[in-house]
Amino acid sequence: MEGYLMKWTNIFQRWQPRYFILYDDILTYCEQKGSSVEGRVSLKISGIFTVEDDPLEILIQTGTNELKLKANSQSQFLDWFNALQIAQEKSQKNKVQNFESQINDLLSTIWVTFAAFDETLNTLQINCSKFQYELITKLHTLGQNLKTFLTLGFTLIEQEKERFENDANSVYESFNEMQSVIPNNGIPKQIQIKVQEFDTPQRGNSFKSILDSIKHSQPIKYRNLVNSPVFTKIYITDEPERTCLPYKQDPKEKFNIWPFLKSCIGKDLTRIPFPLIFHQPMSVLQLIVQQFAYFDQIKKASQCEDSCKRMCHIIAFTLSRLSSTLDGQKKPFNPLLGETYEFLTPDYSIVCEQVSHHPPISAMHCEGKDFKFWSQNDASIGFGGTYIKIQIVGKSHIYLKRFNEHYSFDMPNMHIKNLVFGEKYFEHVGKIKYVNHQTGDIGIVDLREYGEGKNFSQVQAEVRDCNNNLRYQITGFYNQALYAGNELLWQRIMPSKEAYYYYNYIPLQMQANYLNTEILLQIPCTDSRLRPDIAALEHGWKEIGQDEKVRMEEKQREKRRIMEQRNEVHIPKFFEIKEDNDTKSKGYVFKGNYWTEKHEVMDIF
Repeated sequence: MEGYLMKWTNIFQRWQPRYFILYDDILTYCEQKGSSVEGRVSLKISGIFTVEDDPLEILIQTGTNELKLKANSQSQFLDWFNALQIAQEKSQKNKVQNFESQINDLLSTIWVTFAAFDETLNTLQINCSKFQYELITKLHTLGQNLKTFLTLGFTLIEQEKERFENDANSVYESFNEMQSVIPNNGIPKQIQIKVQEFDTPQRGNSFKSILDSIKHSQPIKYRNLVNSPVFTKIYITDEPERTCLPYKQDPKEKFNIWPFLKSCIGKDLTRIPFPLIFHQPMSVLQLIVQQFAYFDQIKKASQCEDSCKRMCHIIAFTLSRLSSTLDGQKKPFNPLLGETYEFLTPDYSIVCEQVSHHPPISAMHCEGKDFKFWSQNDASIGFGGTYIKIQIVGKSHIYLKRFNEHYSFDMPNMHIKNLVFGEKYFEHVGKIKYVNHQTGDIGIVDLREYGEGKNFSQVQAEVRDCNNNLRYQITGFYNQALYAGNELLWQRIMPSKEAYYYYNYIPLQMQANYLNTEILLQIPCTDSRLRPDIAALEHGWKEIGQDEKVRMEEKQREKRRIMEQRNEVHIPKFFEIKEDNDTKSKGYVFKGNYWTEKHEVMDIF
């Protein structure tokens, strides 16, 4: 069977005509009859559903993706829907029906409803009489009881599933064995990836046991996870690291960006809510991790006896951050006010907090055995029609403990070019001055606006001592390597070919949003890893992620409105404004109370 149907593409282009061909249990589609194939779906591993709100729509779920189709008439709908079901039934004659996805979808819908129920009650409790407050409290208690019963039911389902999985003679095991004999060589490459993701066994503690351990000690986190339509679908593992994201994204995903960009011209982009599809699954607070892929530069500076050579390594370390933007396919999420992020390694620990919303200011502190690094990013973002200009305000600081030396410097502006036509690229522009406040050594880095071409990442820098004598010249490209004279100072870590499907993350970036059992238990409820919109995007659940993004933004606006009514001002929890003794400038510095007070925070997700 073949013919034209309407296919949902994205929120900008919406429904577009595509030519579909159904052969055996494989549904293939292309832009028009005779053109190249755009995609294929195996009905053997898919669910086929009708849509209650639209009698002409057909929904096909593969387990990792969704395909939305719409017929032009009722008769065409019946022909295609019946043909798809018949093709699937033929391919699944001996297949045991699996209700797990339907159960999870139903429970997710119930928990989303209860989350909205809680939000409504919280709003009502703000301004109500004593009598009304008592009624609302009773409603809240009833709602919590219902959620408890549902969670118990979900736990029983999980226990039954585990029992089937552990029984070698069970129906579940027989079903897995039948799946394993599907001939991969007969399935297109795209479908092979999805079958592999669908069948991969996962190991770790049950979600219920994790929640039980934090129910009383971290009630906000417990409530958010239980009510989340995202985290209740994620299986938490015990693996210390990961090598890839849970979903392979398409870097060439098509959407019509021009209507959105036209509405942004001349506006402050920090105040415009971006659709989910513009984002990578990482918060701005988590971007700091990418720079510490080159932590060896700080170690070398801490071991170097020549103060000017130390300056060279400091410059190389800070410029290494620029290389991570070169392959960045999409923007990070703007942090919510009060959002935090921690990242721990044997060599250093990072703490970040979103201390201001308008203007957006992110404060961070990193400390290791030999150094301290702290900064604040106050970004001003403007749109010029075909490019975005990001201006970073606020100084960054590095302190080397062995030499008792304090370095300060600014960050260059960033331009994102060719948004509409041509190949998008990032360019860093401006002069950066580095100062060693104890020795008087200075470093000057000049990043020029070369325009598109091989020279756009060229670096020209020099290091001078306290007597203004030129000691080192730094040359090279921040997308390749930097040299101090003829000596190789720094070399970029290139993303692997497979990283192309994972936002071009290098190995350290791959861990930035990773959530295993240990991390889940130790991070506070405000940590970026617990943002449901980021987690949903990372797993490829874009519609759920968009809904969660809108919900959290509305929640943040409502809290801001209430604070304005009460004449309250947000006070950061872990950072405070102080004047620096060397630069005489004011900025956010770490209070040191994070590790003892990180769970004493507000509900923002």
